[in-house]
Amino acid sequence: MFNSRRRLLLVAPLVLATALVPSVANAEGPFVPPNQNTVNRASMLSAAEVESTLHSLAARSKGALRVEEIGRSGQGRPLQVAYIGTGETRIWIQGRIHGNEPYGAEASLDFLKTLVSGGNHAREVLEKITFAVIPLYNPDGYEAFQRQEQVHRVDLNRDWGVDRRIFDQINAVRASLGQPPLSENTYNNYTRHRAVESQAFWYAWADFLPHYMVDLHHQGTYYVDDTDEMTTFSVGISLDPGMLEPAQWDAVRRMGVVAADAAGKSGVVNVTRYPYINIPEGVTSASMLNGPGPRGEYANWRTSAMFFESRGGIGHKSSGYIVKQNVNGLWAITDAIADGSLASVDADRWSQIPPRGATIQTCDKFPQQCEY
Repeated sequence: MFNSRRRLLLVAPLVLATALVPSVANAEGPFVPPNQNTVNRASMLSAAEVESTLHSLAARSKGALRVEEIGRSGQGRPLQVAYIGTGETRIWIQGRIHGNEPYGAEASLDFLKTLVSGGNHAREVLEKITFAVIPLYNPDGYEAFQRQEQVHRVDLNRDWGVDRRIFDQINAVRASLGQPPLSENTYNNYTRHRAVESQAFWYAWADFLPHYMVDLHHQGTYYVDDTDEMTTFSVGISLDPGMLEPAQWDAVRRMGVVAADAAGKSGVVNVTRYPYINIPEGVTSASMLNGPGPRGEYANWRTSAMFFESRGGIGHKSSGYIVKQNVNGLWAITDAIADGSLASVDADRWSQIPPRGATIQTCDKFPQQCEY
């Protein structure tokens, strides 16, 4: 079970958004506080180092790992996907879609290193699963250490397709919650694959057709529910359950429960459930909704997708366990899929994961949030 102590420090309450939010720059969603733009990046791999590591792993794998360049970023950097495995079930893992959220790349590469290792565990998994791993979705944003890509300044996690069918579905959910419909202006303002990165990765997704997806992010620094402990790892679903097919809603909740259980086994990790959001233009969301591609085409596919959020304060001293909690979550989901146990996980345990609490705004309480 998920346990936590009561808060000993009085803080302002967090007001969780319960409305379905339109696509705006400051909409509730994964982010890193602005003061982390000056974070010490010594513990973080550069775009060039990520590329070099990928190719080193491919060489070590003796042909098992294939690194494919699927396009170029707005500023000309390679957009790469690493493919490995021969299994019928397909899993897509992506990191660094937001340029100032670094350790998704490190976690992705750590996960790949084990797959390439050739051990019995890795071989058994690769016989059942094929992976598409994207350590660095937004290389230009990462090099600038900014959330957006650098040509159009688009948030790449708000840049996949939303068509009329999906928009009407959003308003149907809003009506069921007693909320007013979103305006036509909201629909017209969805960016829909404006960035070349979004275009390239949508076509890679449509070609791969993953059954499952995990997106690796960072958030700010928050309490665990109403305790005095700091959230280090949150699991999240990017759509209202009314937007999803029942089997998808169960699958993504089971993924979240399994990841939370695994990450929470470490004494330094405090797991929470990410607040309610509904962002149909996000990558995980559009993949779950069979969102249209750059030219309005359809893959006619629905992926079961969710995301991880590591805490803010991403200094050098924190990097090891931040990476590890993501890797543990990835392996837990992978193993549950590979051995078939995911289907027997109690999806309703999702609601038992402690909610993410109020933001922590003082370095005195948790100085590790201020490590740079």
